[in-house]
Amino acid sequence: MPMYEFHHILAITKAQKSNISRAITEWHAATFKAPRFIVNCRFVDIRADHPDNNWVGGLPMKTNKLMITLRSGTGRTEQQYRDITNKVVSLWDEAVKDSQANDREKELKDVFIMGTFDSAMERGFFLPLPGKFEEWVAKSKPEFQKLADGGDEIFQGLLKEIEERPEFQPSKK
Repeated sequence: MPMYEFHHILAITKAQKSNISRAITEWHAATFKAPRFIVNCRFVDIRADHPDNNWVGGLPMKTNKLMITLRSGTGRTEQQYRDITNKVVSLWDEAVKDSQANDREKELKDVFIMGTFDSAMERGFFLPLPGKFEEWVAKSKPEFQKLADGGDEIFQGLLKEIEERPEFQPSKK
């Protein structure tokens, strides 16, 4: 949670996938004050799909699409959804602009945001709703530490992230 799933019609290199995934992860984590490990990106190469498998407006068509699945019930505004869409399109453009594909093949034509996750569990932890990550991180830190001490690289990275990010620091009252 969240899931950014790209269906693409151009060849995307591992480096481009890495750049897109890292940029989305950093942006999402900073924007929604969430740990990086919850951000999922998936790339689905549809170039080999039969033309009859993709239809737009009643016509067979292959285009680059992004399906974003987020938590439901968060009360995001229409402008916030537009901002999310514009941001991920710009991150896509930055990553693929130097590819050899023609301009039409490079464009991320369709972005769909679906607020369908009512509950999410990742790495054995039920995740809070957006806006509640700071308190969840503080409460769960002892469990994260046990997992990190046991050699879990995800939680070792999470503890480093907790130390680096101001929103995860205990407030001084």
